[in-house]
Amino acid sequence: MLLRKRNLQLIAVADQSALRVNISLHDAVERAVKGGVGSVLLREDRLGKDALMREAVRLKILCGMYDVPFFIMNRLDIAQAVDADGVVVRGEEFDARAIRRAMGSDRAIGVIIKTAEKARQAEEDGAAFLFVGPMRVKEGENGEETITTEELMEVCGNVRIPVVAYGGIADDDMNSLRGTGICGIGVATGIFSQNDIENAAKLFREQAAEVL
Repeated sequence: MLLRKRNLQLIAVADQSALRVNISLHDAVERAVKGGVGSVLLREDRLGKDALMREAVRLKILCGMYDVPFFIMNRLDIAQAVDADGVVVRGEEFDARAIRRAMGSDRAIGVIIKTAEKARQAEEDGAAFLFVGPMRVKEGENGEETITTEELMEVCGNVRIPVVAYGGIADDDMNSLRGTGICGIGVATGIFSQNDIENAAKLFREQAAEVL
């Protein structure tokens, strides 16, 4: 599929565990879409295959109603079964040929990476965009698995495909990402842990439009 800038500027990472209000994930995602997210990425590692399939079908239909691309993280089998618009996979699991065979050449493939070297390899192998993170945007924060804004800039400077930063990004962190070279952000708890999900998504969308 042809991804436009607005599709990647704000990706809602949908995860039931992020919810702090008593509503279904479907309703939460609909509120986020109404708030202006450009794409939806389903990330559910704890559900069994049948439950995940049902959730994916519901969200695929919902996103289609609003003309918003729908991606699934890691589960190529589910993405293929529900005809998702694309899939996001970990770098070590990225097999472009296998994904193309399963989903066709018109589906977008995102790859989760952490280093410039892995970013260049993913681009060469056919990734449509990169997911980089989780981020460490505040000074003094720790985490061996997180990356800094400086490392993020190095990734952006070594590839030509779009780069999306994700993880650990709150609304007051957005200015720290200015000038890094990213085209968008992926947000889970920053949107779905809020009481007003629609307004949280709107705020992120407005800030992303200004900063990125």
